[in-house]
Amino acid sequence: MTMGKPYTKEGPSAEDKALDLFADMMIERIQSLSGKDGWKKPWFTEGTLQWPKNLNGREYNGMNAFMLLLHCEKEGYKIPRFCTFDRIQLFNKAGKKDEEQKPRVSVLKGEHSFPVMLTTFTVVNKETKEHIKWEDYKLLSQEEREKYNVYPKLQTYHVFNVAQTNLKEVRPEFWEKLEQEYSMPKVEKDEQFAFEPMDRMIADNRWICPIKPMFGDSAYFSISKNEIVMPEKRQFKDGESFYSNLFHEMGHSTGAEGQLDRIKPATFGSAEYAREELVAELTAALTAQRYGMTKHLKGDSAAYLKSWLDSLKESPQFIKTTLLDVKKATSMLTQHIDKIAMEIDQEKKAEQKENVGNEEKMEGSKDAGQVYYASVAYLQSTDDTSELDKLKDRGDYDGLLKLAKDYYDGNGMDEEQTYRKPCQNRGDDLLIEDKDCAVVYNGSVGGTYEVFLKHTEQEVRDHITRYGIGRASEDVKAVAREMTAEEFSELAQRKMPIFQMPNGGLLNLQYNKDKDSLDVGTVINAGLSVKHSFPFSHDHSLDANISSAYEQLLDMEEYQKEEVQEEHVAKSAFRR
Repeated sequence: MTMGKPYTKEGPSAEDKALDLFADMMIERIQSLSGKDGWKKPWFTEGTLQWPKNLNGREYNGMNAFMLLLHCEKEGYKIPRFCTFDRIQLFNKAGKKDEEQKPRVSVLKGEHSFPVMLTTFTVVNKETKEHIKWEDYKLLSQEEREKYNVYPKLQTYHVFNVAQTNLKEVRPEFWEKLEQEYSMPKVEKDEQFAFEPMDRMIADNRWICPIKPMFGDSAYFSISKNEIVMPEKRQFKDGESFYSNLFHEMGHSTGAEGQLDRIKPATFGSAEYAREELVAELTAALTAQRYGMTKHLKGDSAAYLKSWLDSLKESPQFIKTTLLDVKKATSMLTQHIDKIAMEIDQEKKAEQKENVGNEEKMEGSKDAGQVYYASVAYLQSTDDTSELDKLKDRGDYDGLLKLAKDYYDGNGMDEEQTYRKPCQNRGDDLLIEDKDCAVVYNGSVGGTYEVFLKHTEQEVRDHITRYGIGRASEDVKAVAREMTAEEFSELAQRKMPIFQMPNGGLLNLQYNKDKDSLDVGTVINAGLSVKHSFPFSHDHSLDANISSAYEQLLDMEEYQKEEVQEEHVAKSAFRR
């Protein structure tokens, strides 16, 4: 255990315990980098883990993400998904009246939780003392914000990895979805692979300061000139090294005056200088990990290993301030990169739409006004329902709606509890709704309330694209099938999808929305004579499903050449 600040007579707080643990884990990781040729080792083992998330798919922030990644590596967890004890209990919520009761989900005996730290904000009007939500405060103008005091508080929560639960045994479909999500093949990067968002950021001068690649042997951030100088990409051993080193210098630049104001005048080699180097290193490591790259310890930074270790051993608070700075810096980097990535994605979609030339058809194929209802809170305990009952009994439905909204914890859409209509069970009664929320009451089950967050069809589509439909409701699955039908139609308009088989035969391909399958066969006057049907996986792309179907066909004896052939390389002859 590290040496830290003296604790109070009540003992260490939850925050103190978490920081002690984080400091010890950081010491262990840094020590692993400090051996012979230690600087050649990456901060995170190459190709091991994707970004950690909670069960609803919400990503953890910089501080928590870094420690959870280290935790996963140490414990051997292959799926970086975590949940609180309360979130686990949501699996055990009573379903529809006629549904078969599923086995209970629980934490395995003897398993220990891991701390995560969440900053919450209390926003209070200076004059009226009225509280408003942090989300509402962020929407205010600067002038309106001046009327409020903001009180941040760092709270500690405890989470379990999904491997510490019995999910695999009692919810095999959900577990399979998680396994599929984290078993996607690693994208192979050639020596000078391009990361388009960063390339565009450099070319269009979209970072907080100019980035100047030029032939040379130094990479640095100049405080006086407020610019980043980098050797050209071709001078690095590979493109990955170029981007990961650039992330380091971008990390430094976030600390400049007028940005995060972190960098203070400091002597080269001082403790302050060493801490800034650690902030830049961890920022680069996290950013690289987020975008599927590996960050090795920068050679120049290896000189600061001892200083980092000494600081961590002297005070666990060092890790708190450092990781908070890393969180802010990483957030600045990823926000800029993600914004450009989104622009690129939108441009590609617009170009695709233009090429297809069926904007009107697509617009008419879906109900632009359709609203979906996502359950965010199910209230059945007397402590929760009594106040709502009082409001309902006196007809104050506006007050009931306002109170019900307070039970929303801010988590993302749960596709399993998302529907076209809010009333799903016998006895459900829609009490009130506005443009954002709805409240359903059911008096037949002892008086329960369910709070729904309303989403547009586009928001549902975006959620499906990100998380798939492994545990989705039938209404959400219907949207996914429609999306696939639209995508396949666009593909077919460009080029008829055909497989060319080793025996010289040609097989046509179509998507069957009713069966949710890829059907393969030969074309006759009446249409496609289906010979094979492959279930469509919405957890993977259309291209991945097509490739999977083709690979399965290649293994079938009827499509082989008569003579013995070398083993087929898994390359699709799918015509585009």
